[in-house]
Amino acid sequence: DCGAIPETLIESEFFGYEKGAFTGADKAKQGKFEEANGGTLFLDEVTNLSDSNQKTLLRVIQEKKLTRIGGKGSIQFDVRIIVASNKPIPEAVNEGKFRADLYYRLNEFNIKLPPLRERKEDIGIIADNLLKEANADLNKNIKSFSKDAMNMLVKHDWPGNVRELRNVIRKSALMEESSELQKIILSANEIAVN
Repeated sequence: DCGAIPETLIESEFFGYEKGAFTGADKAKQGKFEEANGGTLFLDEVTNLSDSNQKTLLRVIQEKKLTRIGGKGSIQFDVRIIVASNKPIPEAVNEGKFRADLYYRLNEFNIKLPPLRERKEDIGIIADNLLKEANADLNKNIKSFSKDAMNMLVKHDWPGNVRELRNVIRKSALMEESSELQKIILSANEIAVN
């Protein structure tokens, strides 16, 4: 999540660092690009990167090699990059908040994913996966949703999209004591009961 990493740490997170590169660097560390070598790297909220970090990212993507912080040699990598943003990237380009050259470098193939409210048929599958995630995180063993609970999930408009669905399922799972999720907690004041 590019928005969750402080600007000053982006390069070390993306490209790694060598031992002794800065105070506290007691051993070398691979960055995300090295870790994903031969695979896929997903950069969420890419429009939150600063202009400086966008320039660095553009250079590394174009050259397909990176240098760790404090490193002397370059490291080749082969990574498929997928980016996402909650704001249309072309809009951010038009507003001068995202580099056009980086956008065109990243935009080899574009997938527009409609918001959750426009694809209600996906809610059941996504909800099941989020329930498994919540079970693991919360040490629960909820096996399924009651019919009423699933109907409530499908009927809701989801202005917060999948992030809101994740939070609702986590809150609801936290409060559930049976093996079937029966109550959906949409907000602190709104509980849907079967």
